[in-house]
Amino acid sequence: MRRLLALLLAVLPAAALAQRQYIDVGSPDFRPLALAMPPYPAAGDLQVQANETWLVVRDDLSLTGIFELLDPRSFLADPREGTAAASIRFRRWADVGAEGLVKVQLRRDGTLLAAELHLYDVRGAREVLYRVLRERSPRALAHQIANDLVQYYTREPGIFRTRIAAIRKVQGGREIVLLDADGKDPEVVYREAGILLLPSWRPDGGEILFTSYRTGKPEVWALRLSDRSLRPVASLGDLSSGAAVSPDGRRIAFAASVDGNSDVYVMDAEGGDLRQLTSDPATDSQPTWSPDGRRIAFVSARSGAPHLYLMNADGSDQRRLTFQGNYNQTPRWSPRGDLIAFTARDERKVFDVFVVSPETGKISRVTQDQGRTNEEPSWAANGRLLVFTSDRTGRSQLVVSNPGGDRQRVVTSDPTGLEGPAWGPLPR
Repeated sequence: MRRLLALLLAVLPAAALAQRQYIDVGSPDFRPLALAMPPYPAAGDLQVQANETWLVVRDDLSLTGIFELLDPRSFLADPREGTAAASIRFRRWADVGAEGLVKVQLRRDGTLLAAELHLYDVRGAREVLYRVLRERSPRALAHQIANDLVQYYTREPGIFRTRIAAIRKVQGGREIVLLDADGKDPEVVYREAGILLLPSWRPDGGEILFTSYRTGKPEVWALRLSDRSLRPVASLGDLSSGAAVSPDGRRIAFAASVDGNSDVYVMDAEGGDLRQLTSDPATDSQPTWSPDGRRIAFVSARSGAPHLYLMNADGSDQRRLTFQGNYNQTPRWSPRGDLIAFTARDERKVFDVFVVSPETGKISRVTQDQGRTNEEPSWAANGRLLVFTSDRTGRSQLVVSNPGGDRQRVVTSDPTGLEGPAWGPLPR
């Protein structure tokens, strides 16, 4: 028995060392993981693309808030060090504080860029991840590298191949613009000589729903991204707006004003089985689905000022959620289900972003004293990041933030400003 116990004690340290290292982002003792990533070498004439890929990966990983990217100027290892684990002097990487080491080599593969991704556990002195990735552009390659690293360490999909839809004002109308998760690479997918508002995505990413005045009154339309075709979705009464598709893609909730009173309605995805969910004389609007599709949060003025309310997806059990603030609006339910982000106006008539627990009603502030207007929050598909608009740099730009608000970054510098961001789903 003693010999067996001694053998187990001898083996345990090695076994513990070989355990895969995860980052528990939500844990109370969370701290960013120190990651070393030397610049990428490239074969032939690809060094410019390799440098761009390296910079975008660093930017992506920094945006997550879960990594501490070490300064390459501090590295002690030989820059000519190879990628075979036996050739890496892990002690030198440990001496600069690295817990993980990322090495990437670029080459051409026909018309594509190929990257060999190597991830090493510095403490365990071993390679833990190897991938060969192929994409058409350095940015696409970088986003995939970042996604693979995030997924390895968190066991959650990375969000860097998702896109953010936003509205841009242009002369004579508005545009729907798609941007990468880091706010770069804008692409205009639709332009209209009129007012466009409140974009939202179908869960499969195939369509963007939005409110348009193209017929002279607010209606809900859908833009199919594959061919940029339009189709009407909802036109009820004097006003239909703010459509939100259920997580399973089968139902659409929206607000409509019939006989002068705005209420929340729901219908199936093809436009049938229309049901009125609210009937209060006050204005009810801006529905958002819980991730399990069983509940809807919405805005109602039935208490005298706009506040957030909850109800079951069939309209039953309507109850007030927020009791602070005098003008609460634009609720968006987190894909994780634990928080609802919203905009609130305070007594100084300044708009800020907040989050509230749908279970306890506890409210936390995301922004404060960062411009006069921070509004229209939308969640990334993993529920770890928010995007919203802010005028803190002048014109309204997109800001990406964690829900706690302690890590925020202005990610756009659009000359005309952007509004109404909607963060899209993971690609399928």
